[in-house]
Amino acid sequence: MSIYPLEGLVNKVKFSREAAAVRRCHTLPIIGEYIVGGHSFNMIQMLRLLHPDPPIRLVWAIQEHDVPERLTGDIPAPTKWFKIVDKEHLTQAEMEINEEIFGWVAELKLTEEDLKWLKGLDILELYLFCKDQEMMGNRNILVMKARIDRFINREKHLFAPEVLNFYFNLQDHSWQMCPDLGDTE
Repeated sequence: MSIYPLEGLVNKVKFSREAAAVRRCHTLPIIGEYIVGGHSFNMIQMLRLLHPDPPIRLVWAIQEHDVPERLTGDIPAPTKWFKIVDKEHLTQAEMEINEEIFGWVAELKLTEEDLKWLKGLDILELYLFCKDQEMMGNRNILVMKARIDRFINREKHLFAPEVLNFYFNLQDHSWQMCPDLGDTE
């Protein structure tokens, strides 16, 4: 028995759309909004540019990885690290929700290499959100950005080499807004 039975294709599509609207980083003051749908889209865009011919299971895993947050919310990582939330129980519940919505769980079909891509793109996209916020003047995000820097440097083995190379290339990039049509350098 599913922990969240949901019948019919229309309800599953509706649920997925609602999941895309879940706010990320809700415990921090941010400029603008940061939602699951934007996060997943940005991960897919990076995947397309960094890994032009990925297996479809990886694309689906990226698309589904935060859908359960429609019910759980975006739980901050430190809450899991300090065992305020039981990470194993949460993971099991998320798998059951994705099984109910999509009929199977793409993440369970990932290879070790695929998992490195998923984890790497997930944290890299959050890092880029931090850079976006920093460029807009949000200094509140600097603690999270520094935490991500420490994590990536400490846990390099968890990420695909292409993701790491891109992360290290970012260190020398000004992250200024790209020019508009007609702008000259």
